[in-house]
Amino acid sequence: MRESNINFFDVQRAGVNTTFQDNGRNNLNHIGIPIGGAMDKRNYLIANALLKKDLKSPVIEFAYQGPLLRYVGKKIFITITGDVQFQIIKNNKNSITGETYKVYEIQDNDKIDILSTNKSVYGYMSVSENLILDESWGSISINTKANIGSNDGNKLINNQKISVDHQN
Repeated sequence: MRESNINFFDVQRAGVNTTFQDNGRNNLNHIGIPIGGAMDKRNYLIANALLKKDLKSPVIEFAYQGPLLRYVGKKIFITITGDVQFQIIKNNKNSITGETYKVYEIQDNDKIDILSTNKSVYGYMSVSENLILDESWGSISINTKANIGSNDGNKLINNQKISVDHQN
């Protein structure tokens, strides 16, 4: 039995290039720290707006093929933006073909399978609750070339856990 206060995503497939991104770092170019942040600012902002979150909140950014995530915890909501094909698998039983720019309820043991982007490279998943991530230089954005940002500056990997701070 799991503890009731532990909520997380289990990364079952990391995808091609899956990272955490936010609005990026400002005013650090003079010391060699790039701005970074979400590649597609429009879809990043829309993802947070659809969940009525602070527009600077972190999201999961993915390129080409996204992650397969299993959620463990209390009910949350997600949205996916961009030109993306995905499915939501409810408690390992029913599969729902996802539509981007819609909000979905995710419950314990549901899976989100982000299959691919279509006529674009990037897609975004925003979560109604806060992802528990480390900040680096005032941002969680991952820059894999510079190895800075949350997740030690690395892409997501298989079997990784992403903690969720469930407020209620």
